[in-house]
Amino acid sequence: MKYNFDTLKNYALWYYFRYFPSRKKLLEKLKEKSQDREISEKVFENISHLFQEEQVIWDKIRLYLLRNKNLKYITGKLLEKWFEKDMIQEILENNFLREGESLLNEKSLFIKIENYKNAGKSIQYVKQKLIERQEDREMIEKIIDDIFYDGEDENLKKELEKLQHKGLEKQKIIQKLLQKGFQYNEIKKYL
Repeated sequence: MKYNFDTLKNYALWYYFRYFPSRKKLLEKLKEKSQDREISEKVFENISHLFQEEQVIWDKIRLYLLRNKNLKYITGKLLEKWFEKDMIQEILENNFLREGESLLNEKSLFIKIENYKNAGKSIQYVKQKLIERQEDREMIEKIIDDIFYDGEDENLKKELEKLQHKGLEKQKIIQKLLQKGFQYNEIKKYL
């Protein structure tokens, strides 16, 4: 389809209000749609008064937090969508990050850690995956203690069986289990 100013503007408005992309992403999308760079830039300028990038970032952060996503995930996703790193950091620091307060939701975290345990993950793996800020540490460690109340022996045994069924040699099994976050002295008990 050949785009003129009006059809490209309609597309730009639809795309913006459907996906709420960053300014950079929208401009790139317009340039993809129309080979005429000049029309793309005119359309972009014509609707640029509608852009509320800070509000969009704030809303997207809020949505990720409701889905119990951690800081690294949130920042990564927003950068992937071409939002400016400085703006992301500023919004996070001014509106979301509070000293002594975790961003994570305890109930969701409990379910996530339970799922990790059921998937055979080690305590160390869970900690590395979830603890990003000092504010998260206490809550995560408490939940880990509740869920892994009898330790991680059961998960270690499951992972050990899987690796033994693959016919791997002892040293390779130890190496794989260490990579999964299990402790060497615990591994030696079962080998």
